[in-house]
Amino acid sequence: MKNQIVCQEERRFALVGQLELWLAHARGQVCRRAGRPGHLFRSRILLGALLAVLLLPAARGVEVGAASTNLASAIDLRPAFQKWGLPLRLQGNRGTCSVFALTGALEYALARRQQTGTVLSVEFLNWASNQATTNSKDGGFFSDLWTGFEAYGICPETSLPYRQNYDPNLRPEEMVLRRAKETAKARLRLHWIKPWNVATGLTETQFLEIKHTLSLGWPVCGGFRWPKHEHWQKDVLQMAPAAEVFDGHSVLLVGFNDDPAEPGGGVFLIRNSGGGVHDGAMPYEYVRAYINDAAWVEPAP
Repeated sequence: MKNQIVCQEERRFALVGQLELWLAHARGQVCRRAGRPGHLFRSRILLGALLAVLLLPAARGVEVGAASTNLASAIDLRPAFQKWGLPLRLQGNRGTCSVFALTGALEYALARRQQTGTVLSVEFLNWASNQATTNSKDGGFFSDLWTGFEAYGICPETSLPYRQNYDPNLRPEEMVLRRAKETAKARLRLHWIKPWNVATGLTETQFLEIKHTLSLGWPVCGGFRWPKHEHWQKDVLQMAPAAEVFDGHSVLLVGFNDDPAEPGGGVFLIRNSGGGVHDGAMPYEYVRAYINDAAWVEPAP
């Protein structure tokens, strides 16, 4: 049985996540590694956003208070990925970093509910996003990918393996589509910690929310302004000046370690499907300055 305090914290996170989502939709925000205008949303989203404006400050205030007093000094979710047989996979030369990050979060959420892991198809989620948003480009924003998941689900990797090159004419077989649709019934929810904004980093509230989410055992998808020329020391991405970053690249945050010797007082552990170090870390200072958006996935109660 869950600890009562943990259950209360999870309920607070669910409220904050829903309010953030309403606000993000109402603003037409999209979330991944670059910005563009959002979709048109129904009036009920705007009404939800009105409630969010009224309730979000109080909800987030409670959240920060809880997070600042109950955080561990280190969390590492990588052993859970290993236990459930969910490997770190690479995107190759394709621009699918956000698809890999969100797929990793989906894999983890399903595995935690079912206590068994299934490697999911990045290729299918990429296709589903394009179908749901009428996009024809490789890769997708977190918001578009989630729209694709809600509409089509996601199938196992074995049903539609990742391809070295993008095929805009790809169409999954009907059997694969039916199987993927079953996953959409898993009642997973996406929570926004930081809606996309390339001009800002993290507030203190958002920084604590990321750490607290990881402390509750959930990985966090992050879209970043990324160094034009990566420098790593002992598997830690090094800070770069603002003129030397671009928008951008997405990774999955899977833990943290407080360390006063690191810039900002510690590092976040990452699963990186792109180039450079794949199983590495990012200093708190880097994440505070350059994260564009952050979101996480959990099963609905």
